[in-house]
Amino acid sequence: MARLRRAFLGDAPRRLLPLLAPTVLALGLDFALRGALLAGFRPAGKAIYFSSLLVSAALWFFPLWVAARFWQTQRAAVAMFFGLFVLPIATLGYGGQALYFHVFHGYVGRDTVRLGITLRGTVGGWLVSWGSPGRFFLVVAFGILATLGLALLVRRVAPGVKGRPPILAVVTFVAALACLSVFEGVDSRFLQAATPDVCFAHGATHAVVSALAGDVRARQGMAVRTPVSLPPLSRARARPVNVIVVLTESVRADAMCSAAPPLCVSPFLDEVAADRIPLGRLTTQAPNTFSACMILWTGLAPNADFKTAHSAPVLWEIARAVGYRTAYVTSQNASYENFSAYVQNAGIDRLATGGDLGGMEQEQLGAPDERAFDEGLRFAREAGSAPYFAVIHLSNTHAPYRTDPAVRPFTPDSDDPLGDATLFHNRSGNSVRLQERTLAGMIRELRRLPSWDDTAVVVLSDHGEQFREHGAIYHNHSLYEEELRVPGWLVAGSRVLGDEERASLAAFARSRTYAQDVHATIVDLLGVDRRALPMDDPAARSLVRPRAAGEPFALMATTTAVWEPDTAIIGAMEGEHKVFGPPGGGVHAFTCIDVLRHPSEVTPSSSDAWCAPMIERARAAFGDLPPKP
Repeated sequence: MARLRRAFLGDAPRRLLPLLAPTVLALGLDFALRGALLAGFRPAGKAIYFSSLLVSAALWFFPLWVAARFWQTQRAAVAMFFGLFVLPIATLGYGGQALYFHVFHGYVGRDTVRLGITLRGTVGGWLVSWGSPGRFFLVVAFGILATLGLALLVRRVAPGVKGRPPILAVVTFVAALACLSVFEGVDSRFLQAATPDVCFAHGATHAVVSALAGDVRARQGMAVRTPVSLPPLSRARARPVNVIVVLTESVRADAMCSAAPPLCVSPFLDEVAADRIPLGRLTTQAPNTFSACMILWTGLAPNADFKTAHSAPVLWEIARAVGYRTAYVTSQNASYENFSAYVQNAGIDRLATGGDLGGMEQEQLGAPDERAFDEGLRFAREAGSAPYFAVIHLSNTHAPYRTDPAVRPFTPDSDDPLGDATLFHNRSGNSVRLQERTLAGMIRELRRLPSWDDTAVVVLSDHGEQFREHGAIYHNHSLYEEELRVPGWLVAGSRVLGDEERASLAAFARSRTYAQDVHATIVDLLGVDRRALPMDDPAARSLVRPRAAGEPFALMATTTAVWEPDTAIIGAMEGEHKVFGPPGGGVHAFTCIDVLRHPSEVTPSSSDAWCAPMIERARAAFGDLPPKP
């Protein structure tokens, strides 16, 4: 037993404990950067994080043991090890991660490295976002100091390191490499429940594995934007309008009352927003958050290419160009899939993400929405009489749906997505009702501000949610109504809308409207002439301007330049006629539906005369986008 213990742990395991210093350093750095966020992880998240500590320890211990073993006999090889292995990881996995977190509210992880290697964003844009040369100097200096410190530590341990390496060190090192590459056993993409060094190692090993497998194709994704310069803009409105956009998550149209009573009854909204005006029969043009945000913020259609999607001016830049203070407050998990990188260069005066707000226990739920509302109210109060534009982006209505026993009108409910879909749907409804209560509280406080008469609040959802109406659960599987039709309404102070603008909104009340229309409406409320913008879709309509004859040809897709889904589907709507199918597919691979005649969308309309021409127009608009394997 003694021999086995020595073979497994080494002759003097306690003397080797200093070789775990890199993991202790990573843990300390992580707690300094996001301690409150780590403390808020649910037990499962904490367990995943603990496993990352084991991966970090295994990755560092064996290589450092080898360096200590050959410290006296192979000094040239040891020097190369510290220069080629320790220094890069210490620089990028510690100092570099601290800088990246400071700028982007997250760590470099698997998809960050993958996207960067394919050069789908401009390298210059990333470098500029990281900051001044002084910051790079500090990162490199930290890496050099950490490397020298580890070298001194190995030198101190070296006299006691002899013989063969402990079996435990070898086995755990191999297991750690397998977790980083083969089994994807590290979370560097979602909640990022891993130490900074492990997040970086996950990205690096995944890049190497992808290169060896030949899978280095360019992918869709969010990167740092390099916005085009805006021309001089003037504000057309005599009195500036404060605009607050409340963008909620995964709420379908039938879950929230867009219309005022008696057409629809909402116990919380009716108390404070009985004068709300619906934004037509609002339809998102992409059933996933990233794509929906790109469309709403830029006004681009979902067929925009990568460069255009990452250079078009966003709403914050437009508002700032005409003298507005700007804010983006989100309870969303900004470390997910480079989300925070997209808004980094967006002209935002105050930026607060789910990690900044705290209390984020689960990567999909984000931080509590009430914290985002509180931060948004604080921004509005501090603005005083200065005009402001703010986006309050919510998250808690994403599956698994945050609920409160005190607000549970739909029973029975269940959090099991694989069980009864009706019960799971009820849980979503309870989550939406809880969010309505918080939203009503914010509107109540806004109405008390002196600036309310000049304030407009625009409320909508990024996309809908399916509960097996067409066989699927959640969203981003299809272009059916359950995933596309979303709530959308506006409530405003007395000096915001004139009689003609109210009449225009009323004219759209029963008509199909789209996310691009909401973008055009917000630009109009900001007092900007859209014709002066460098990129704008002329098909988009401002809902506060007289409605033109005819219906727009609105493109829709599950796949865009900022999101690559498992199932790629493209399509279009014209009035209540809808077509959708796989990119690159033939005409017969598409489905045509007259939603007015067949609202359940189970009866195709492929024989109708409008079907084939719409398919050809949709295919031409998206080009030869290949479907994802």
